[in-house]
Amino acid sequence: MKYQNKKGFVLLETLVVTIFTLIIFTLLYTSVVPLLGRYDTLSYYNDLDITYDLYYLKKMLLADSNYESISNLDYQNITCGSLNDIETCQEYFQALNINPSNEDELIYLDLSNDDVKNNSSLSDDIKDYLKYVDVKEKILLLKRDDYISYLELAIKTFKDKIIESVNNPSNSSCKTKVEEDGITYISGTSTCIDFNYVWYSGKLWRITAIYPDGTMKMITDDQISVISYGSDVNFYDISKKDDTTYTGSYMYQWLNEDFLDTLYNYQNIIVEDSTWNITTSSDISTKLPETTLINNSTIGKNTPVGLLNSYEYYLSYKNASYDSGYLNIGYEWWLLNPYSSSDIWNVYCSGYADSDYPSRTSGARPSINLKSNIQLSGGSGTKDDPYTISGDKEQPTINTTLLNTRTIGEYVIFDEDGDTSTKELYRIVSIEDGKTKLNKNDYIKNDTTTLTKQFSKNETYGSGNSDDYWDYYLNNTWYNNLAQKSMLDKGTYYIKAMFSGSYKNSLCNTNNTTETAKDCVKTTNIWNTGYVGLPRYGEMFASQQGNGYNSSSHILLITPYSSDTVWIVIDSGVGHSSNTSDHNAARPSINLKSNIVITGGLGTKENPFEISE
Repeated sequence: MKYQNKKGFVLLETLVVTIFTLIIFTLLYTSVVPLLGRYDTLSYYNDLDITYDLYYLKKMLLADSNYESISNLDYQNITCGSLNDIETCQEYFQALNINPSNEDELIYLDLSNDDVKNNSSLSDDIKDYLKYVDVKEKILLLKRDDYISYLELAIKTFKDKIIESVNNPSNSSCKTKVEEDGITYISGTSTCIDFNYVWYSGKLWRITAIYPDGTMKMITDDQISVISYGSDVNFYDISKKDDTTYTGSYMYQWLNEDFLDTLYNYQNIIVEDSTWNITTSSDISTKLPETTLINNSTIGKNTPVGLLNSYEYYLSYKNASYDSGYLNIGYEWWLLNPYSSSDIWNVYCSGYADSDYPSRTSGARPSINLKSNIQLSGGSGTKDDPYTISGDKEQPTINTTLLNTRTIGEYVIFDEDGDTSTKELYRIVSIEDGKTKLNKNDYIKNDTTTLTKQFSKNETYGSGNSDDYWDYYLNNTWYNNLAQKSMLDKGTYYIKAMFSGSYKNSLCNTNNTTETAKDCVKTTNIWNTGYVGLPRYGEMFASQQGNGYNSSSHILLITPYSSDTVWIVIDSGVGHSSNTSDHNAARPSINLKSNIVITGGLGTKENPFEISE
């Protein structure tokens, strides 16, 4: 019996199947590659993954009729319900195992700007990748670890920009940094350190340190207020605090309650569980051991806001001297950590730091840590043109945006005398019941001479009966001469007396309250019969805002200290008592009506808001 030789047939069959497979593969390749990009030239598999995901998101967004209305803040509210293809969108997010309703899962990125796509700092591979993604519209990036790392490669980060300035100062003879444990501390004189200014949430900040993980520490450029750090009597009483002096102090409460509430969108901008070193040290040049750190794991709550500690302040002027260091502002301000069992570190108006009683009233300069993924939105880092960051309050719509929708700390021009060439600067202090409260940034003057007057006939604001007293003068002579007095509304000024203790005592009905100042029952000791008051003890910007220890005068606060005495902030930026008959300067406080609109400006000191009814 003959057996058939099937070897030739099998070879032929294999050849046909192979050719057919190659044809199918070629068709798929030519169809899919334009969609996914040149995956054969990409460095990482994640690049291919991202390319597909970007295309898919872009496709859904472009299918949405409302796509063009999406702004750089609206992305935070985008969910599957915002898109036409809801079912596919939900399946897509489910497959990626993320929650599309969580606003932290999405990052907005504008790659329609050719300056971004063609930035000289980007590698050729990155440029090639962006070219094949072919992004011509604003898009969304999913916030996953691999995406964030790629974003940091593709776009120059805020950290990179600051490091570049630190390493390449405008004056090559300047020393600008100290490096320890992988941390870059900005260190030098005020003339050399001119590149680390940041405008965020209505306040001017200075970057002080850049950490290996990309986070950066900042401190306010000015005193924000003047308060006691804590109490001498019960400051170390374990029943009055948590585990550390800082967490049980008045300062801790003020920073993480009152001040934190003034920071716009802070959940997406600052590190909420920041770590702060509160080691006791009597030598400012001694490095603090990493033994007494506080964060959310040690005290059971977030600590997003703190102060610089003694060693961090020392490093800021290690390349200079304490009087010439860039953080010396000519006013006194608290540092974070204890000097001893009874004292706290305090920086004096010369820039010299030493011990002081915690019950003493000194300046507060809050410190925060920026998240590592923060992106710049403008500015060059100088004082006149500070960096701005993505996620901060957007610029107002001229002639539409109400002033009472803005941020605490932003600057406003209030025309006092009708001379529009003179910019009388005020700052937003609070917004309550639709009214915008402003504090004047400078003293009341007669031309260039600072006026000084008595507080009132007694320690209660409102009892004066002539121009010899500030309360009478401001609500009669000064008020009647205002060019824009029709904008003013009567407000509530709290005038409860306090001589020591928590800053809340000037506002809350119960002394040393454990409630927040926002939630406590307010005192019934009020003044609301006139239009013009003064800043309150512990209020935002109830501090010197002038020229350091060269300030021309002490300023009055509206808060009584005791019988016949009131609180003042002396020229060095320290809270003190003064007789009501003493002559001091004043920075008036006013409330504007709820219908005031912004007609110009950006809210910064250099470009303040202009307003109108």
